[in-house]
Amino acid sequence: MTPFTTTGLLQFVAALSLIAASSASSVAGILHGHAAAYGGVTGSVPFNNGVGVSGVIDFAVFTAADFNANFAGLGYVPGDAFVYAYQVEATGPEGLSAEIIGVNNPANTIGTFDIGDQDGASASFTPNARWLFAPEIATGLTSWGLAFSSPNLPIVGASLTIGGGTQALIAGVPTPGPISIPEPSALLLLTSGALAAPLSRRARA
Repeated sequence: MTPFTTTGLLQFVAALSLIAASSASSVAGILHGHAAAYGGVTGSVPFNNGVGVSGVIDFAVFTAADFNANFAGLGYVPGDAFVYAYQVEATGPEGLSAEIIGVNNPANTIGTFDIGDQDGASASFTPNARWLFAPEIATGLTSWGLAFSSPNLPIVGASLTIGGGTQALIAGVPTPGPISIPEPSALLLLTSGALAAPLSRRARA
């Protein structure tokens, strides 16, 4: 039997995400329901693995401009068109030592911003987005905001929360999809090309 890798598990859970995307927690932080979230991509998903790792992950996707308008100066500087932001809270008996967001498309500039109790000890792409916490996030506390940037529009994805040597899989969090927003210059070329085509046809007539 072929063992699951972390990436394989995240992809498996992502396939179930449409079912769980409507889940919400009664506990919500600043990201949940944020009015500036791009396209209404904001929410809160609870998790509980049944053996001590439980909590909630809040999320929101912002344009870089809207992120700066709301969170500038708190420690994170966007590196692309969109900022994918998350915050995890521990509610179970086990502390949380890592948060991993499944990433299969372009992403960059991973970091944190000060909206919670505990900053991450490190942040990196593995290629998934991973934040480690040392010490662990204790029961009743939250992480700082966890963020990375991407040029790509969001789709529904999955994450993995680790604590006490066990993990909880979470479906329903945003991740960059395969479609990026065209550069302004590309939009200009497309528009000018569309306008030039009828003129060219008229000139030949």
